[in-house]
Amino acid sequence: MTLLYRFDRFLLNPATRELLDDGELVAMPARALDCLAYLLEHRDRAVGRDELIAAVWGRTEVSDALLSHTIVKIRRTLGDTGNEQRTIRTVPRFGYRWIGELAPLPAPGGPPAPATPAAEAPGEIGESAAPPAPGCTPRPGDPPRPFRAVWCRRRSAISAARRRRCWRRWSAAAARGR
Repeated sequence: MTLLYRFDRFLLNPATRELLDDGELVAMPARALDCLAYLLEHRDRAVGRDELIAAVWGRTEVSDALLSHTIVKIRRTLGDTGNEQRTIRTVPRFGYRWIGELAPLPAPGGPPAPATPAAEAPGEIGESAAPPAPGCTPRPGDPPRPFRAVWCRRRSAISAARRRRCWRRWSAAAARGR
């Protein structure tokens, strides 16, 4: 069942991909609309950057800067700022969380859905906040689960840098005839 989401003076219909501001259609980039819909659907928890990128862009090569820029566009459209964070809260070193008042409405012809109050916790991150990164098994001494994806990216980048340095040393020595 598709829901309509009413918050402040806005109405979002994810099925028709429309955001209305007091009945007027708001122009919003497609990725920003997808990000907003995903945050609203998962409003009960903080959504990690990697999860949001995978859900909206479908690939992991998207930079955090592009995601941050998209969130800024959403906040500006909703009349929010990064300082106020009335609707979307930034969870440091993790991701984002929807904290605004929200009233999910049924799509025309469905039963009514219960209203959801604004989040009261400042974005607590539990052990189940983010799934582990694919292909990254924890090692002793690794950070807790929400930060494991970033840790694995750094670990693989460091390994790649070490391999390049070793290759350069080996090829330089081979060139000298050692």
